[in-house]
Amino acid sequence: MIALVSIAPRAYAQHESHAAMRDMAGDTLATSPTTPTRRVSDSAVVADSLLQLCRPHVAYSIDAYSTCIGDGLAYLSSAGNIALAMGTLDRVIHSDPSLVLLGHPLAHALGYAVRSTPATATRLLSECDDRYQSGCYHGILQRYFDARIGMPIAQNVLLAPCDGLRGTREQFRLFDCLHGTGHGLMMYHLYDVNASLKDCDRLAADWDQRSCYSGVFMEHNMGARMQTFGEGKFGMHRHSMPARSVILFKPEDLHYPCDDTPARYRHECYELQADLILPAVKQDYRKASAVCDAAGTPDLVSTCYAGLGRNASGAAAFQFAGIRKRCELASPAGKPFCYEGAVRHLAYAPNELQRGVAFCKSLPDGNARTRCWDGVGLQVGGFFSDMASRQRACQSEIPGDVAACVGGAGVAHSSSLRNRP
Repeated sequence: MIALVSIAPRAYAQHESHAAMRDMAGDTLATSPTTPTRRVSDSAVVADSLLQLCRPHVAYSIDAYSTCIGDGLAYLSSAGNIALAMGTLDRVIHSDPSLVLLGHPLAHALGYAVRSTPATATRLLSECDDRYQSGCYHGILQRYFDARIGMPIAQNVLLAPCDGLRGTREQFRLFDCLHGTGHGLMMYHLYDVNASLKDCDRLAADWDQRSCYSGVFMEHNMGARMQTFGEGKFGMHRHSMPARSVILFKPEDLHYPCDDTPARYRHECYELQADLILPAVKQDYRKASAVCDAAGTPDLVSTCYAGLGRNASGAAAFQFAGIRKRCELASPAGKPFCYEGAVRHLAYAPNELQRGVAFCKSLPDGNARTRCWDGVGLQVGGFFSDMASRQRACQSEIPGDVAACVGGAGVAHSSSLRNRP
């Protein structure tokens, strides 16, 4: 493994190699191998070799260390061994928990190394899973669209990656794919939000479109944080750099771009606006709360607070005490929605559902706990398409918890899915 990684091309931060990759016309026709050549059970020995190679880089910086890890994972996935790369990432983080907050960026890195075409995208995406907030999916789709810059996106090219996931039990994978499409469209349109949203509107269903919107705004915020706050290279997060002429952040207006976006898109925008508010106020959750209070309609205010909760979960490294410390700084009206957003981050994927349930059970009775269970239900509604599975997932000894959960999951009234952040 050490020899292979040593000779592999460096997986530079995406914004550094974006121009060269964009000019590779063959990238739109070529594809990564679709048949793995290594077993997932090899992940332990591969992780040990990778850590042996990369740990000396800690002496230079955490960025050099994580970049080395990202290079190794990217080499594995670009050769078709995506599942092995994911397993290796698991083992690396288990061996060095200091990397836990870089799990998502590193999953992005291994996904971005995968070249796919309309004929192979679904198959390659199916080698990913929802670990590390689904970074693998997002990376593959970013590369898929980024490789097509300068060419029209035909309808079959737009739909091909995700349509292969329809009609299966993979409801959560479908959301992740559509969300990743939003990320990819932003890269294709060089961070033009309006053009990206218009392409999202080419998707057939309202839920599909809104899932795509969420990816557009998340990518917008990553671009703004690179452009304004100097983030992006750290942890190999694999984003193309926005042009300097593109205005993504206005320090005098912490509601931008949401307040400059048509009403149809504002809910998804405000779900993620805390990603820009918090660095602007130096992570002061009390000041960020005041910004959310001025979001406009009650729905947008509560949505902004849910975004604060999502950030609180990430900043606390999923630790319950750290989440409570941050959400307690919210206004009384916003606090319950902060907890709702936090639990949706804790239970982002089906295999993380129990972590979210445990968090809600740790809260005292009251509106915050009710909103927390409603958040669990919203996640459950995205994980499972059938009512029986949603009902089974909403388990608690307290009837009020169950009622809030099944309400969030839509068990009592409708099979339609409420949108996810």
